[in-house]
Amino acid sequence: MAGTSGSAGSSAGAGASAGTSAAGAGGTSGAGCAAVAGKILCEDFESEMAGSLPTGAPWAALNCFDTTHVLKVDAGARHGGTQSLLGENIPYADCQLHADLGASLGEYWVRAWIYYGNAAPTSSTHEVSLFELMPQASTDDPSIRVGYRGDTCSPVGVELNITGGGQEETGCTGAVPAANTWYCYVLHVKQAATSVTADLSIDGMDQSYTNHGSPQTEITSQVANIRYLRLGPRSYSGNFGSPIYVDDVAVATEPLGCQ
Repeated sequence: MAGTSGSAGSSAGAGASAGTSAAGAGGTSGAGCAAVAGKILCEDFESEMAGSLPTGAPWAALNCFDTTHVLKVDAGARHGGTQSLLGENIPYADCQLHADLGASLGEYWVRAWIYYGNAAPTSSTHEVSLFELMPQASTDDPSIRVGYRGDTCSPVGVELNITGGGQEETGCTGAVPAANTWYCYVLHVKQAATSVTADLSIDGMDQSYTNHGSPQTEITSQVANIRYLRLGPRSYSGNFGSPIYVDDVAVATEPLGCQ
């Protein structure tokens, strides 16, 4: 992946798409929630106090008893505005942030700006999810996971993974993110009665996948009733603890761009 460094110019990475790099001193402003057509949810983390989390509908209260992780609104890095959501070392689902998107979702799009602070995952990283979708807030399976997979993905890199449909459908893209760079992830979801199909773009570039050794342009599994959005990066093997920031999150029934 290639990127744009801070407010000054360009920096290069390795891979298949473009990003925007911004440390705590800068960033690029999006069009804002008012510009989101077909809006189901939009969160830029600007109305919360630093150190807190979004509260009230559609956000659910956390039921987390772990004291070792980090999940909070923070100004350390941001894509637009002055704050984003910082996550680090999140151990289980109840410690992540959940939004109820409502029942009877059909076709919709999810956008999230992602920033790996300090270090990006490597080929030795098992699985780090950046955001997820699931039928129930407190469970890991079934789910749609967008993140990174190293040691069990071929090619190594960004993954689109659907679990719980009889077998794990892991779409390996080979796109490798760089640290200190903002990337725009847009997930396109089509929910049928008993199955779900998803496709991912990064910085406007549609991704293709290798899944169980076969090339695919979408990932499909037998999962129904996706309803919740889960935020807060999570390392499923516990071997990636660097900070990850998420900003300018939106869910809509109309296609979302990378504004």
